[in-house]
Amino acid sequence: MNSEMIVSPVAAPLHPDDAIADALESLSRQGVATLPVVDGDCRFIGAFGLREIIGMLLPRAALLETGLDLSFIGDSLAQLGDRLGRLAGDSVGAHMSPHRTIPIRTALVETLLLLYRGDSWLPVVDDAGKLVGVVTAADALSRISDAV
Repeated sequence: MNSEMIVSPVAAPLHPDDAIADALESLSRQGVATLPVVDGDCRFIGAFGLREIIGMLLPRAALLETGLDLSFIGDSLAQLGDRLGRLAGDSVGAHMSPHRTIPIRTALVETLLLLYRGDSWLPVVDDAGKLVGVVTAADALSRISDAV
């Protein structure tokens, strides 16, 4: 059995030229933390979500060094909101992250292993690299439970 049995469609993937404000609205509307980013031919080119947005709000030094004491930074909620507002018009493509993909014919057990090892979601692509859908741990377990 392959992963095709547990793939969920993506209602509205992001495009690299989408504004961050629009991406944030799409994430909220779809109730997900991350969405795939596709090019004009629907080929998967990256991921964008809450992690990337939070990273944009953090001081650059915090992203470079682990264990850095940030207690001296007193950014308020309003200041962070202002920072997000200034970034709202930036393109998703400028801030997206690379992400592992799996071919649609990936064995189900291999897909579950990747989810177990820390991938919270996996974009599923066809032979041409076009996005077919995504696999999440929750969707996989739900479909497996339905088979019982």
